[in-house]
Amino acid sequence: MSTNNFFRSDLPRLYNLIQSSMIVYPKEIIIAILREYFSKDSFYHYSKDQWGYPNTTDHTDLPLTSGLHDDITTRLFIGENYRQDGIFYPAILVKNSGSKSVPISLNRDKGSVQYSETIYEDQHGHQSLVKTPNSLITAGAWEGSITIDILTRSLRSRDDLVELVAMCFTEIEFETIADVGVVIKPISIGAPSESDDRNDKLFRQSLTLDIRTEWRREIPVGNVIDTIFFTIYFQDLSNTNKPPAPNLTINTEVSILDLILNT
Repeated sequence: MSTNNFFRSDLPRLYNLIQSSMIVYPKEIIIAILREYFSKDSFYHYSKDQWGYPNTTDHTDLPLTSGLHDDITTRLFIGENYRQDGIFYPAILVKNSGSKSVPISLNRDKGSVQYSETIYEDQHGHQSLVKTPNSLITAGAWEGSITIDILTRSLRSRDDLVELVAMCFTEIEFETIADVGVVIKPISIGAPSESDDRNDKLFRQSLTLDIRTEWRREIPVGNVIDTIFFTIYFQDLSNTNKPPAPNLTINTEVSILDLILNT
């Protein structure tokens, strides 16, 4: 999978930034994985509405078993922090907790060149493979953390969800998230806490995912080949031990402009 981000801004395109995965991408991919993960569960069942958001319907007159074997309502809110913080319980809230730049080399990998290959063939069937620089590459990495807050009304639900989320990123979905460009380093689980929330108790615990991602910039290189030189040697192919005839050599010169105009 690609790790490209799609921004409304024109700046990534103008400055040839083809990959940037510091804040937006890691947060969205972690939310997407959690939603897919819990959508398979029957008790902590995640259900989405027609717009893709958590299906948090009005629970008035709904039976207590709603969402267990159907998609009438989600039994678990999964989304970004601050959107519905403290409104729908149980909830898994994801937020970015900061990042720092970690160069992968002293010059940000500057100097790497991406080449394209072109095969040229003359009317006699002679072929030549020409490699031309396509773009200059600079690259680096980001290291940061994602915080996942678990908020529930019961102690058991909090403990269950903390274990399930930790196992999700430690083993079950570790390779999946690594394949799309986000590497999860050690996972830290904070101490549980509780607080008063209206006339009830709110139980909370947080997980911190230390992550590493990368950025990449490919700067196009203009046409650097003006002329191609062809050299033809004459040799008796029935006896390859004989060297090519020293006085029978043809050199010719073909400009890129002539090649384009004549094709």
